[in-house]
Amino acid sequence: MEIIRKFMALTPMAICYALLNGFYEEFFFLGLLTSVKEEHKWLALVYSVIIRISFHTYQGLLWALVIGLVYGLFYYFLYKYVVKNLLPFFLMHALADMFGSSLLYLLIAWGN
Repeated sequence: MEIIRKFMALTPMAICYALLNGFYEEFFFLGLLTSVKEEHKWLALVYSVIIRISFHTYQGLLWALVIGLVYGLFYYFLYKYVVKNLLPFFLMHALADMFGSSLLYLLIAWGN
């Protein structure tokens, strides 16, 4: 019920922003990797991770590193070897933007 309450508290602008943010970030981060020659993929991956980290430094350096390295590499390998479609990544990113703190709150509150 807490997730539904948090979702209802989101403004339409916040939902639109999360959807657009999920689209343009993943289109850039993952889409870039599909448009370079095979011999440059690793360089593009490193560049993509560095940019992803820099986009999230406002959340603190530790979280920026987690988002950039862990999520960035996980999304890349999942995209490259499993999914091959950017739409689920757009949506995962948008949902993380909308509910990330809500899900963390639920995990913390669950034990209380």
